[in-house]
Amino acid sequence: MNNRTDPRNDQSNTNTKKNRYNDEPPSSDNDKANSNVYHDQISNVVFHGRMPRRKTIPPPISSNMQLINSPAPSPRRLRSSDGSDDEYVEVNNNKKKKRIQKQTGHLHPDQTYPILDFNLNNNCNTTTAPHSSVPTHKVTSPAQPVHHLANPLHHHQERPQITRESTRYAQTRYPFPPFVIRFNSSNVTTKQVSEDLIEHVKLKYQKTIQLANCRTSNIARVNNEHDLLIYIKDSDSFCFLLDQSTWPTKLCNLVYTFPTSPSIQPQLSLIIKNVDLRIDLEDFIDDIKASYSHVKNVIRMKNKFQNNIKLVKIELTSPSLKEQLLNSKKIIVNHITYDIDEYLAPATVLICSRCMAIGHFKSQCKQINETCKTCGEQCVDLKLHNCSQVEKCIHCQQNHKSNALKCPVVKSYRAELTKKILDINSRSLPKPMPKNNIFKYN
Repeated sequence: MNNRTDPRNDQSNTNTKKNRYNDEPPSSDNDKANSNVYHDQISNVVFHGRMPRRKTIPPPISSNMQLINSPAPSPRRLRSSDGSDDEYVEVNNNKKKKRIQKQTGHLHPDQTYPILDFNLNNNCNTTTAPHSSVPTHKVTSPAQPVHHLANPLHHHQERPQITRESTRYAQTRYPFPPFVIRFNSSNVTTKQVSEDLIEHVKLKYQKTIQLANCRTSNIARVNNEHDLLIYIKDSDSFCFLLDQSTWPTKLCNLVYTFPTSPSIQPQLSLIIKNVDLRIDLEDFIDDIKASYSHVKNVIRMKNKFQNNIKLVKIELTSPSLKEQLLNSKKIIVNHITYDIDEYLAPATVLICSRCMAIGHFKSQCKQINETCKTCGEQCVDLKLHNCSQVEKCIHCQQNHKSNALKCPVVKSYRAELTKKILDINSRSLPKPMPKNNIFKYN
């Protein structure tokens, strides 16, 4: 048996072992020339090869984020410029197109709409855009210029704001309606009527009444009739004179009559809460008047749809009874206890008699011409104005007079004015002391 080996085989085996330990494939002379040595510090291994076995990848930066000759396919297929590409179908987003048309469809391309400024000055002619989160599309055309309102006071599109004059007017007007007395002669003076009334009450009832004013009515009467208006200052005097039996039979030695009776103001009214809608209102009124003789009127309240609600207003003729009920915060009717609260009426709105604007007096008005409260037209002199008798409000453009309290603009203004007055009154009141006080004695 021949045990001799070929020296060539021994050399090849040696090369194989060397390559196995060095992890290097057989290489030619050219490969050895291009080869380099790489030392891995982590594993402490030296590699011999054309390229290192490990290579640290640098962190991503803005300069190496672009794919260069990447074999990865594109996530979106590019549009083909070849017209014969039958697989490509162009699709339009109709929903987005309709939404854009809906947002911009109300704007005419040849027209610009002025935006009025909601500021305090009713006579201001400037137009500025109010703050809004909705983007405003401005479209202008050189052929048709922008048309601003020459006199915005005449159209009254701006929203009036609460002024100091309107607040003072609502707080300082006569709090109670006047007593109207009618004489058949004009030979009476307001001063003499006031003195006779005060003296009569003081001598017969030992009571002093407070009169705020006494003046002649501006309404013309026929048959030489003469009306006087007597304004009362406080609620006690007003309630006392509500009873016509307390008045003297004659004033200035002349007989007089009461053409009307003044209504009871909110200062003498209360609200009863949670009155059942199924209860008989007539029996409820009889029970209240039987228990409280100073209750003059009982009225079921209604909402804006003219539907009955669970609130009942009672009008009193005694300030002491009102204070008593408010302190107890309850009223007993037919053995049932109801919660009670103060009735708050809306404030009086100040309307200019010259321009019919809201929030200032005639002496402060900057308008030169006068505005008709019926048709809304302006003229130099209302006495020479030929009114069409077609009612048109200058605030809301509806068919009622410009100073009507049913106007939605006047209603909104009155609501805001009432809130402001209530806020002023609540801040002026002293803060109540806590009930559970802890006192320390030395």
